[in-house]
Amino acid sequence: MSSTLNLDLTLWREFQAGLSGLLNIPISLSGADGKIIVPPSVENRVCRVELESEGGRRCAESCARAVAKALRTKSIYIFKCHKELFSFVIPVFLDSSSALAIVGGRCHLSGVVASSRGAGGADDVRTMSPHELFTLPGFVEKLAVPVLRGLHAKGLCASELRRRESRRGPLRSIDSLDEAVSTLASLTDREELLKALLDKSIELAGAEQGSVLLLENDGTSLSVKAAKGMDKSIAENLKIRCGEGIAGSIVESGRPVIVTDIEKEGPARKNRPRYKTKSFVSIPLRMESRVIGVLNLSDKITGEVFSEEDLKLLLSLSNYASIAIERGVYYNMIEELKVISVTDELTGIFNRRYFQERLFEEAERAKRHSENFSIFIIDIDDFKALNDRYGHLVGDEVLKGTATAIRDAVRSIDVVARFGGEEFGVILPYTSKIDAFVIAERIRKGVEKYGSVIKGMPFREWPTISLGVAEFPRDAETIEELLYKADKAMYMAKARGKNRVVVSE
Repeated sequence: MSSTLNLDLTLWREFQAGLSGLLNIPISLSGADGKIIVPPSVENRVCRVELESEGGRRCAESCARAVAKALRTKSIYIFKCHKELFSFVIPVFLDSSSALAIVGGRCHLSGVVASSRGAGGADDVRTMSPHELFTLPGFVEKLAVPVLRGLHAKGLCASELRRRESRRGPLRSIDSLDEAVSTLASLTDREELLKALLDKSIELAGAEQGSVLLLENDGTSLSVKAAKGMDKSIAENLKIRCGEGIAGSIVESGRPVIVTDIEKEGPARKNRPRYKTKSFVSIPLRMESRVIGVLNLSDKITGEVFSEEDLKLLLSLSNYASIAIERGVYYNMIEELKVISVTDELTGIFNRRYFQERLFEEAERAKRHSENFSIFIIDIDDFKALNDRYGHLVGDEVLKGTATAIRDAVRSIDVVARFGGEEFGVILPYTSKIDAFVIAERIRKGVEKYGSVIKGMPFREWPTISLGVAEFPRDAETIEELLYKADKAMYMAKARGKNRVVVSE
């Protein structure tokens, strides 16, 4: 299996780094021989130390064996290295002679005592549960494999065109095909992608008319998503049932069709008046192995019929377009996952992980520019008693309502997050604790009055909150100390009667 590939890895490096950051694990790309093509953008200290020592050879050999096994079995392979870190290998078959492997993980497994723990600064190695270790590779496979196949298809398009031009003279401009593929590669919005596919296909084939049809959600009919040379009202209302007509038949067969004379080769009918010629070409669009739509082109500008070379060129472009469509789906999924990864599911505000990351960023910025910022630690008063008395559903509504009241009372630059339980945190950039006190009072009063706009609650007054305020670097020189000071101030507010703000002294 060859590991010499014709693909531009620039997009992959960006994608790999983003996916690695999202999942918080090192991810790399290897050839079929196990040698690293694209190293991880971020590496843990255990592996970094090993790679810089004699252990690097053992790491490389272990990874190469795992890649070979994954390619041989054509399935995801999970293995443990000599430092007892667990990794996974995802085989990627681009064609009959080209293959790659995505390697990721390098993590501890919860419940397993590893010899590398506590040695060489190993505390930055992520720990996974067995369930996560065995489900994460499938998720990575769905996200990453379409991107690699898309890059491979782009390389094949350019190579094929160069081969034809060298053999038969300038048949089509390499620049035109490269531009078409590059245009599709830059788009993730499906509507824009389909329009670009149609425009570039028409341009490459020298056609005047065309359309892109996609399957409806019920999978029984096709509808027009992009069209040129077709009346807009017809395009918006046209529905073709699967199995009916040429386009409907292509959905079922999955095979492209090139027609030189519709009156002789198609169903018994005259050529429609809006078509100048009797020749057209229809190509299936796929997502993985499933046909999801059809690309139709008609009326060559020259008046000639569509040729086999037209078909081959359009198939190359449509193959990449299909992968681009699939990549767009997974790109949108990644964007959604990014939001999910930093958002508290119940309240819709940021979660503790994001709060900690922003807190670190604010501290670094404040140190670098000799500036300050403040934070709040907020706790709902007597929440446990309320939860016990009225139940968790009511408790959830109180958490959501309190989060909304806090968010409505702060500035757009402030960060509001749920710490967990009934505790919240707020970061106020460029703010002293004197100014922060004013904002804290606004939050406290806003929460206190929030119950007046909420109906259907079993209690008469909305629960109050207690707030602790601390300023960096005036009250603390480290993040840990800052959180401690704000938390201590919050508990002091509780001790002084609740429903109040206390500033760290």
